[in-house]
Amino acid sequence: MARGLTLSAGLTAFIALVLVHETCSATTEVNHHCAPSSCGNINNISFPFRLKTDPKNCGDSRYELSCENNRAVLYLFEGKYYVREINYSKYTIRIVDSGIYKGNCFPFSTSNFSLYGYNFSQSDSAYTRYLPKITEDGKLSRSVVLMSCEKPVNSPFYLGTSTCIDNEKSSSNTSTSRFKRYRYVKVGRTSATDVEDSCKVEQMFLTSWPRNDDPNISCKDVHKELVYGFEISWLQAWPYNLRALLPGEVSVSKQLFEG
Repeated sequence: MARGLTLSAGLTAFIALVLVHETCSATTEVNHHCAPSSCGNINNISFPFRLKTDPKNCGDSRYELSCENNRAVLYLFEGKYYVREINYSKYTIRIVDSGIYKGNCFPFSTSNFSLYGYNFSQSDSAYTRYLPKITEDGKLSRSVVLMSCEKPVNSPFYLGTSTCIDNEKSSSNTSTSRFKRYRYVKVGRTSATDVEDSCKVEQMFLTSWPRNDDPNISCKDVHKELVYGFEISWLQAWPYNLRALLPGEVSVSKQLFEG
C-alpha cells in the first residue's frame, strides 16, 4: 500500500513538472513571436531583449533596454552602457560604458562604478563573460585597470597615461609635490599583488578588443579598446539554458580583477 502511494505521489510530481514545463514553453513561444523593436542603429531588438516601450509579454524583463536620445541603453549592475551590437548567432551583446567616448581618452572619474569579472560570477547575474569556443579560454572580455600612484612605477606591465590625458597637468602636477599622482593603466588579469604599494585602483573597465601583445602599445591604443566596448553573453545565464542549472557553472574568481 505504501509503495502504491509512493508511486502515485511520484507520478503526480512528474505530471506537475511536465505541466510547469509546458506553461514555461508556451510563455516563451509568446515572447518569441513579438515583432522586433529598434532604437537608433540597433534595428533588431528581439527575444530575449525588449525595450521598455514593448508590450509586457515581449522579451525577458531581465534583458530590458531603454531608448534614450535614439541610443539603446542597458543598465547593468550600477552602470549605464550604450549598446553597440547584438549578435543573436553568437548569443552576445557588445556594450560600452556611457562615460567613454572617442574624444575623452582615458575616462578617469567619469563614473563611480567599476565593472570587472567578479560581477558576472554572481549567481543572479543575467549575463556571463564566458562562452566556449568563442575565444581560446572562453572569455569574451578582459579587464582594463586604471590606477594612480604616489611614486613613479617602473614596470613593463604598467602603461603611463601622461601622453593622452588632457587634464594630466592639472590633476597630477600640483604646487605641492606630495599631492602629485602618477597615472597608469594595466590591461588583463590583475591580482592584488600586482598593485604597487604606492598605487590605488581608481576605475576598472572591460574590453573585447582583439588582444594586442605588442609591448609598444600606447595608451591611445588602449583607449580604442575601451571605445570598442566589451561583449557579454546571455546564453549560460539564461534560465531556459540547462547548463545554468548544473553545479559548478558559477565560480568566484580568486583574482582581484579577473582579466
